[in-house]
Amino acid sequence: MKKYLISGVLAISYLAFSCNSLVWAQTEEKKALTAEEAAEAMKKLEDAQQKLKKAVKNVPKVDNAGSITGVVTCLKMRNNADAVVFIEKVGDNKFAPASEHAIIDQLNLTYVPRVVAMQKGTTVDFPNSDAVRHNVFSPPTAALQFNLGTYPTGVVKEVLFDVVGETPLLCNVHAEMAGYAITFENPYFALTDKDGNYTIEGVPPGKYVVKTWHEKLKEISQEVAVEAGKATTTNFELKRRR
Repeated sequence: MKKYLISGVLAISYLAFSCNSLVWAQTEEKKALTAEEAAEAMKKLEDAQQKLKKAVKNVPKVDNAGSITGVVTCLKMRNNADAVVFIEKVGDNKFAPASEHAIIDQLNLTYVPRVVAMQKGTTVDFPNSDAVRHNVFSPPTAALQFNLGTYPTGVVKEVLFDVVGETPLLCNVHAEMAGYAITFENPYFALTDKDGNYTIEGVPPGKYVVKTWHEKLKEISQEVAVEAGKATTTNFELKRRR
């Protein structure tokens, strides 16, 4: 894997995190945070979650495109965020991925964003913006298996996700860290916000099978008809996997 230091341009792209000044609950010296420091660390994490893209895709322009919108209810979960709604197949399912890289950062012993959805063929940058060393890897059950080794603050490694499916993200150094990279054949997918709202834009008119993904909840599907220039409402209620 390619390894390089963050340049000035990348530093801006990664929200200009000042990692050396950030101290989390588990530092190299195991120093506990004060309440004020913990609040500041959490604020930086929330800002990062808001600013970094959770979906990276390249939606082609389609005349008279429609959309699919609705609400996903995630039963027995803290909120309805980070479910993915996607169209299983559109046409021949051959679409060029976005040229931009997805970014999954490491901040406050957390993957940021926790869930990132992208098209097959997307490159993901894994910067370490934390004050400690991390080791990003995926388990044997992942759609894409890799291990980036342990690397310090200010280093970025990249991975080409040339597969389709779910890739859990773990850390050999911090067992509590977990994230997900989900890859799709086409760009017609969307992640839900905390209230469960989602919208898939630019959909060619036609009939489709629409499915869901959630890290803990059962996948379900519905048949949906999209009309030219109109929004089709499709809601989902997701239950725990058995």
